[in-house]
Amino acid sequence: MSKAPDPIPFTDAIFDFCFHPTQQLVVAGLITGSLYWLSISHHSYRYTTEENSLLWSTQVSKKSCRGVEFNPDGSVLMSISRDKSIQTLDSSTGRLLMKIPKAHRYPINKIQALDLNRIATGDDEGIIKIWDMRTPPTVAQQYTVHDDFISDMTFNQGKSTLVAAGGDGVLSIHDTRKLDKKVATCVLDDELLTLTTIKNEEQVVAGSQSGALYFWQWGEWTTVKDRWLGHPCSVDTLCQLDQDTLCTGGNDGLLRLVSVSPHYKFEGILGDHGEDFPVERVRLSNQGGDASLALLGSCGHDLNLRFWDIGDLYDGDSDDGSDHKGGDDKQEEGDLVRNNKRHDDSLPPQGGHTKRMKHNQNDFFLDL
Repeated sequence: MSKAPDPIPFTDAIFDFCFHPTQQLVVAGLITGSLYWLSISHHSYRYTTEENSLLWSTQVSKKSCRGVEFNPDGSVLMSISRDKSIQTLDSSTGRLLMKIPKAHRYPINKIQALDLNRIATGDDEGIIKIWDMRTPPTVAQQYTVHDDFISDMTFNQGKSTLVAAGGDGVLSIHDTRKLDKKVATCVLDDELLTLTTIKNEEQVVAGSQSGALYFWQWGEWTTVKDRWLGHPCSVDTLCQLDQDTLCTGGNDGLLRLVSVSPHYKFEGILGDHGEDFPVERVRLSNQGGDASLALLGSCGHDLNLRFWDIGDLYDGDSDDGSDHKGGDDKQEEGDLVRNNKRHDDSLPPQGGHTKRMKHNQNDFFLDL
């Protein structure tokens, strides 16, 4: 019996959500289907195995909320909007603490918390800003490496390094301790859409428009370590489940379990939003030190914030699929497939990947 909470339905599209780092809370930032008049709210839900309950909601902008993020201790919620603004709110009450009205010249697309005082934001034209959010907020750094939208960012706190991906196919690496703005980059002929780290942050993984996963060894940024094909559509979002396992989501609405050691392999399907409902965002909750309580969250075009119980994946004796034999495996027959209503057509024979499905966000989220 699944321990996952019921899906939370919304009447408007969910653009981003995040789990509280220490409490059983999840916050969703919404967008509207209307281009001009309808506004966006933040809705915060307490999730339990019994029921979901609304704690507070507030309107922060008349345009789409594109990202939400907690600071490391969870006391402050930060959001970004299409109107180029940044907001900070008290996470317990929803009270607005600070607003930077014109934080960027262009609409902001991504936010990443760095520490208790700093955040990074990236906009539609590829500009990245590092903010010191202590009063008054100031721009500590600005990077202009990218020529297209910033699709995702991840931060390695131990190395004080920000890694960013863009729609221009550029992976950029920024040492936030240095002021010389010297940046390492890798340029690919593919849109990079999502980022995470694995192998104790010694490797970076990027999902792409073509469906390929790109891997870099930390510090060896000019050379792609591996390029793994297999997804039948774009990889729009991914997250680390453990140091050797990823969850990916994309245009076909499926959440796939991918192992990266000892071989790259599809292990099965963790969830399904429906074939007409692409997955926009997937995140892993805080487990409070108990991996058996792990909860995966995802949102997509079906207007639902969905939860998936994945605690059994962390069981020490659940290594049913340990016989890795490469591309001849049929993932749709795997023991970990959670939804048998649809077959997973990932990884064609010999692991080839020839189908490209262009996923244009504007087809659904008109003029975000």
